[in-house]
Amino acid sequence: VGRNLGFEIEIHQDLVNGTVGQSVLLPVSYRSASGFPVSILWRFGNNSDMLSCSVQNCSLGAGGVPSNCSANCFFRTTYDGRAEFFPHNGSLLLRDLRLSDSGVYSVT
Repeated sequence: VGRNLGFEIEIHQDLVNGTVGQSVLLPVSYRSASGFPVSILWRFGNNSDMLSCSVQNCSLGAGGVPSNCSANCFFRTTYDGRAEFFPHNGSLLLRDLRLSDSGVYSVT
């Protein structure tokens, strides 16, 4: 769990397994006490950003849980059409998995 200026992100699973050709969800959630916009960055291994999103226009529920969010996202071309970002919780869905997708993913 990371905390910074009223922002908390929680990673729900340490290990996620997927199958080539299938989809996998990288589940996280976050709370924001400092308002929006919020930047969420997903990385793969030591590579540069694979996904960068600015989450905005969220309604905040109890405890700062966001809902009804919109986001502007930029994906590396490797993930175009294969990745979906969920702005209300920060999770990432990877579709049509490739062997080259194996490795460590991080979110900040």
